[in-house]
Amino acid sequence: MEGVERFGDPWEHIRLLSDAGRNEALLKMLATRAPGARVLEVGCGTGLWSCTAAALGAKEVWAVEPTAISEVARELIAANGLTDRVHLLESTVEELEPRPVDLAFSELLNADPFYEGVVEAMESAATWLVPGGQLAPSRLKVYAQLVRSSDSAKEVRDARRAIAGVGERFGLEVGPLLSGLADPGPYRYVTGGERLASEPVLLWDIALGTGEEPDEEVVREITSIDPGPIGGVVIWFEADLGGGITMRNPPGSTTHWGQHVNAWPAEIGAGAGASVKVRAIIEDDSVSISPA
Repeated sequence: MEGVERFGDPWEHIRLLSDAGRNEALLKMLATRAPGARVLEVGCGTGLWSCTAAALGAKEVWAVEPTAISEVARELIAANGLTDRVHLLESTVEELEPRPVDLAFSELLNADPFYEGVVEAMESAATWLVPGGQLAPSRLKVYAQLVRSSDSAKEVRDARRAIAGVGERFGLEVGPLLSGLADPGPYRYVTGGERLASEPVLLWDIALGTGEEPDEEVVREITSIDPGPIGGVVIWFEADLGGGITMRNPPGSTTHWGQHVNAWPAEIGAGAGASVKVRAIIEDDSVSISPA
């Protein structure tokens, strides 16, 4: 996973732990499944949820964390007298020999749902489960919706005008520059307030820990709900923790994740009920969506 050390930054964990909805979902799941269980937490971060699992009655907890934040987890485990039951493993789960557990859970989720390697991590975590053991999340769904955002398209138009203006003013041949910037692809960022232009469409539905991998490329038609320019696509996820408990970040919700936007360098005009075809690609654990 690229940039794994970024998740050793304390601010990343402050953001996570400020999300009441996320916290409540994890607490509900652990309250149901941790008592009396052997537990694996993949990406334990500060160790709070591993310690919580033990406090709820877990018999044994394996807390896996590869980044520098593991030192905080170590101190938290010791401060609570849990070193006999909560075992910190400073590694990625993919690098470890499996131990038998009844519950394997994680929250390797991001506004770009695949960025933290949740599919690969839960595949490895599943090998720790005894027969009848439970994986959380066990399913990941990723949705897309059209958005009106046109800032990126405006920036592209402004840049072209600026390049042409400099060329004209100083007698420069700027064709190679314009050609080199002709197809910059989508500009990707996280937001919480884009104007929606469609209902959600399912891109991926993955049963985690089963060997199922998401298609690297999918093409979907998304119907515009009213006329106007389409400036890109927003994606969001729903992770199934079992028992009707989910973690999700749809547009309009207040989560630390926000929503991941792929804004296009040129808008597409679409009338009400018009179909816009998009191509979604997973490359290097990151989603990129462009007009098809």
